[in-house]
Amino acid sequence: MLAVLAAVVAAGLRPPSVPLVVHDPYTSFWSPADALYQSFPQRWDGWVVGWNGMVTVDGGQCQAWLGSTQCTQTANQTGLTVTATKTVYEFIVSQKVKLTVSFRTPSAIETSPDYTMMTLPMTYMDFAVQSIDGGMHSVSIYFDVTAESTVNDRGNKVIWARQHSDTTSFLMIGNTDQTFATAQGSDDINWGYLNIGYDHTITGVESTIGRDCSQARTAFMNGQPLPPDNDPMPRPCQDGWPVNAVVHTLSSLPTEAQIRHMTIGYDQGDTYMRYFGTNFGSYWKHIHGDYLTALDYAVANYADINKRCDAFDAKLTSDLTAAGSSNYAEMGSLIYRQVTGSMITVWNNITSEPWVFMKEISSDGDVSTVDVIYPAAPMIFYYSPEMFRKLLLPIMVYANNGTAAYGDNVPYNLAWAPHHLGHWPICDLAPNQQEQMPVEETGNLLILINYIAQAQKNVSWLEPYWNVIDIWGKYLPTALPDPGNQLCTDDFEGPSPHNVNLAIKGIVGMGAYSQLLAAKGDNAGSQQMMQLAKQYAQVWVTNGTDSDTTGGVHTKLQYNLTSTWSQKYNILWDQVFNFGLVPSDLLAKEFAYYLTKMNTYGVPLDDRATFTKLDWSMWIAAMAPQQQFITMSDTIYKWTNACADRVPFSDWTETTSAHVHGFRARPVMGGFWAKMILEKAKASRV
Repeated sequence: MLAVLAAVVAAGLRPPSVPLVVHDPYTSFWSPADALYQSFPQRWDGWVVGWNGMVTVDGGQCQAWLGSTQCTQTANQTGLTVTATKTVYEFIVSQKVKLTVSFRTPSAIETSPDYTMMTLPMTYMDFAVQSIDGGMHSVSIYFDVTAESTVNDRGNKVIWARQHSDTTSFLMIGNTDQTFATAQGSDDINWGYLNIGYDHTITGVESTIGRDCSQARTAFMNGQPLPPDNDPMPRPCQDGWPVNAVVHTLSSLPTEAQIRHMTIGYDQGDTYMRYFGTNFGSYWKHIHGDYLTALDYAVANYADINKRCDAFDAKLTSDLTAAGSSNYAEMGSLIYRQVTGSMITVWNNITSEPWVFMKEISSDGDVSTVDVIYPAAPMIFYYSPEMFRKLLLPIMVYANNGTAAYGDNVPYNLAWAPHHLGHWPICDLAPNQQEQMPVEETGNLLILINYIAQAQKNVSWLEPYWNVIDIWGKYLPTALPDPGNQLCTDDFEGPSPHNVNLAIKGIVGMGAYSQLLAAKGDNAGSQQMMQLAKQYAQVWVTNGTDSDTTGGVHTKLQYNLTSTWSQKYNILWDQVFNFGLVPSDLLAKEFAYYLTKMNTYGVPLDDRATFTKLDWSMWIAAMAPQQQFITMSDTIYKWTNACADRVPFSDWTETTSAHVHGFRARPVMGGFWAKMILEKAKASRV
């Protein structure tokens, strides 16, 4: 069986960890194994959730398809496919039936985001069975969840219940204490309810809630009905491990697959984000009101939603394959939900519009960190500049001294852009509590705002913010062309004064400000700023260029250090905006130099260590000649396949071994779309 599985995995990308139910930073569950039955799922941070799946054919011996169970046998997993919004596992059960289990999260970002679809707080979990031996069989499929998804301490007491509409039911389980953000500072939520839903009008479905896991699972293994609901509650999550369980029994035919649908989702309650004193609810609750209504919508619109997601997945694969290779497309498919699953869309009840927030997953847990949004931007830009605009709004309001309208007046009095808004899920940070990265974050925001302005050909939304934009635009020339001893986003490596990559970010940020001035009609100011940016770029080339006997001409890590080098990923935006600040002949030499530093699993971030950042590596690959792009992306693909650390896709990796150096599941991997936005920008200039 394992030999068969290995052959299947070898035919495509073997994810270090496989996305199952990935909606938002708290609802992000993955399988850290090749086969679904080899391990219980885990939240992105490694917190184990004891979800369990078993199957029987014609009342025979049970076989596990999910998690570690008491079954003595496992179904034979023969396939695994990961697309942007869907994960599909295929099994052979008892040599009689093919079982297909799929997890579809409807997170497709379309040209105009349909927040009604993509913010649904649930994943479709489908079971399809088909006879493979020509006979007709009765197939029973068991699935259960513990309360571990809803607590950050397994000693917490939990409760459970049922809810019904005319057509649907869901089983809920969660902590007795439903106070919002009682676990602020923790990556594991301890409020809200995990829900499994199904259509109760169909035949052949049974369920139970609150039973000890051993009771529910043993009943199924022995071919008995599920035991009745268990009422003694609350009790600790780990006291008998109470589960909510559902069994579907259906007939398998040799002619066509028989399908049953379920959903698994999370309701965090009335508050999803606190913004300077105001609690924001989820966008989906603004639309639907409650989880049961949202479930009815999801069930009623199943066919349409899946059709749209299938089309989105196919186009993503086609686009990335055409731009690079099938390997590039497979990595993009694996990354997609990792990026969308770092965000939540809320309803701003003050301005009556949706806002988007992003979590700095695994590194700091901060809300909307600007130098995390920046590397994540290419993917969101490619699919929806408008969604990205909504991601920037909470930052712009804060920087523009607009928090008083939300209850807490926190004046922002710095001459440069903020770093983040608070610690998830509470925005409350004072300016003096910021991690100060003046050139880094100011350059980031001017670049990002300018991209939206150029893509939408509309700057009317910036009317309230021109004052703060002008403050930032006037700050950058005072800190450049040498940023001095400032922090940059790669601060995990330690100080890097006179950083050449940071300097070019700021200079490109000046170019972005120039374009913004032109967009609002200040042509004289625009020309003056662009002229200054070009003068600074000449200084950058003169003082930042070096050469050595092994690799030739290249740029330095720091202005003041010869015989050094680093990836200059910030040049990407000079290429996207077509400023021409960095000479093309120097670029060609720079890209060639990177190839001389290539290790088994990629190009190091700089000369100080052998580790790299995969997001930045894909930015420099995007600017390089096509063959170099393929070479570099294939090297990352090779690392991904070989990675020995079974965690969601890391961006901080070793280049000399197939190991993670740090970080996991971060949205910065949206940077893999750098190639896509650069090609789109070039095409628009033809």
